[in-house]
Amino acid sequence: MSIVSDARKAYGKDVPELGRYYGKIELWDSVFSNRPPWSRVKKSGLFSSGDREMSRLGAAKIIADEFSRLTFSEKINISAAEPYLGYVLDILEENGFRKRMPEFFSAAYALGGGVIKIYAENGRPRINYVDADMFIPLSWNDREILSGAFESRIFKSGYFYTLFEKYSPGDNGGYSAEHRLFKSERKTSAGEECSLSELFPELPEKVEYALPVPMFRYFKPAVSNNIDRYSPLGVSVFDVTLDTLKALDIAFDSFTREFILGKKRIIVPSSCIRTIVDVDSGQPKRYFDADDEAYVALKCDDEKELKISDNTVELRVDEHISAINALLDLLCFQTGLSAGTFSFDRSRGGIKTAAEIISSDSKTARTAESNKNLAAEFIAEVIKSIISLGAALGDVPPSDDYGISVTMPDGIITDDSTKTDNNIKLVSAGLKSKISAIMDICCCDETAARKELALITEENTFTGGSEDTGGKALSGVQTQTVLSAITKYRSGDLTLDQASEIISAAMGISSQKARQLADDE
Repeated sequence: MSIVSDARKAYGKDVPELGRYYGKIELWDSVFSNRPPWSRVKKSGLFSSGDREMSRLGAAKIIADEFSRLTFSEKINISAAEPYLGYVLDILEENGFRKRMPEFFSAAYALGGGVIKIYAENGRPRINYVDADMFIPLSWNDREILSGAFESRIFKSGYFYTLFEKYSPGDNGGYSAEHRLFKSERKTSAGEECSLSELFPELPEKVEYALPVPMFRYFKPAVSNNIDRYSPLGVSVFDVTLDTLKALDIAFDSFTREFILGKKRIIVPSSCIRTIVDVDSGQPKRYFDADDEAYVALKCDDEKELKISDNTVELRVDEHISAINALLDLLCFQTGLSAGTFSFDRSRGGIKTAAEIISSDSKTARTAESNKNLAAEFIAEVIKSIISLGAALGDVPPSDDYGISVTMPDGIITDDSTKTDNNIKLVSAGLKSKISAIMDICCCDETAARKELALITEENTFTGGSEDTGGKALSGVQTQTVLSAITKYRSGDLTLDQASEIISAAMGISSQKARQLADDE
C-alpha cells in the first residue's frame, strides 16, 4: 500500500505524480531495514534445493547512523530571547527531543528525508516525528513545502483505518489542519471514507491556527535529487551505493560461509565406515563413528589403506578482509566520507581526533558541515513553529523576533589530550585567553572558569616563583598554614604583624615579603 495511491483517494488531483519516487523510498527502506532485494540466494549442492538467507553486513544502517552521529549531538546549543527559551526547552524535553532526534536523522538520511509535525494537544504544543514514507507534499515553491498530507495507520476491531491529516495555508492567512478517516477490511487498501468519530470522537474535521509559519518542517540530506530534479523531496545518502552494498553483502556472506565450508574434513578408509538401516525409510546409511577408539578385524592387505588423512582447506580470512575493506573504501567515496571512515579491520586506522580530521580538510568534515548547517536551520524552524503555536495558545506573548539560534557541535570524536595541547599552544601564542581555554578543557561556564583561574593564580603564589623559596614548592601543610593566616587576617582575627610572622615562618621568606603577600588583594 503506497501513500501516493491512498492520498489520491482522499485528495484526488491535488496529489502530484510521485509514484516513482515513493517506489525508491520503499527500496531504501528495505535496504535500511537489512531486508534488501538480494537477501536470498540459491542453495548449492547436489541434494540442495530452494533458497537460503544470505549473511548480510547491514552497511546501509551503519551509513545512516554515522551521518546522524556526525550531524546531531545531545550537546546541541539552543538559544532564544526570554521568555521563549525556557518555554521551548520545556516543550522539547516533554517530547523527548534529544533522545528522538538521533533516530529521526538516521531514518531521514536513509529514506531521503523526514518531517517534524507540530500540533496542539491539551493546550500544549506537541511534536510528531514522521518518516518520509508517511508524508507526501501537495504544494511547494523554490524555498519550502507549503502544504502536505500525513498518513497514519491503525488496526482496531478487525478493520484497518487510515487517518489523513492535511496541513496547508488557511483562508485567513494562518494554517489549517484537515482530518479524514478511511476504513478497510484489507491491509493493502485504504478502503472507504468513514466518520472521524469511529476512532477520534473529539477530533474536528478542520482546525484553523492563526500562525505566521507552517506547522510542519521537512528535512532532507545534503544530497542532490537525481531522481526528480523538480521535486522538493530528498534522496537517500546511500542511493548511489546500492551495487556496492550488494557486493559487500556477497563478500560478507562468502566470508561467513568460509568457516562453514572450511570445517575440518578427513578422508577415512572404507573399512572404517559402518552401515546401519534407517528405521523410517528402511534404507541403509553409511557413517563414520568418531567415538570409536579402536578397530579390530579390519580386512586390509595394504597398510596405507588404513591411514586417515586430513583434507581440511586453509581459510582465506585475509583475502576476504582485504576485499571487504576495498568495498568499504568505495562506499566512503560514494557517500562523501573519507577513506577509512568504515573499516572491517582495526589495524587499518583507529580513532581520529576532530583536529586531525578538520586539519586534513577531509571529505568527512566537509560532508558533516554541510549536513549540520541544514540540520541547524531545520531545528531553528521547528523551534519557531513551536513558539508561534505557544503564542497562539496564549502560553507566551507573540513577537516578530524570537531571537532563535541553533549551533551544532562537532559530532567527530575528540580526545582530551589533543584538546588540552591545542589550548596550551593557542594561549602561549596569545591567540586565546586563559579563561576561554579553561572553559573549553573543563567544559564549564565563564564564572567557573574565572574561579578556577583565581585558584591557579593563588596556588602559584605559594610555589617556587620567588627567589626567597629557592624555587621549591610548598608542602600541603605549609600551603594550608599560609592560606589560613591570610584568611584570618582578612577577616580581622589576626593583625598584619601576626599574619606576616606566620607566613614568614611557613614559607621561609622575609617579613617584608610576607607582609606584601598577606596584604595583597
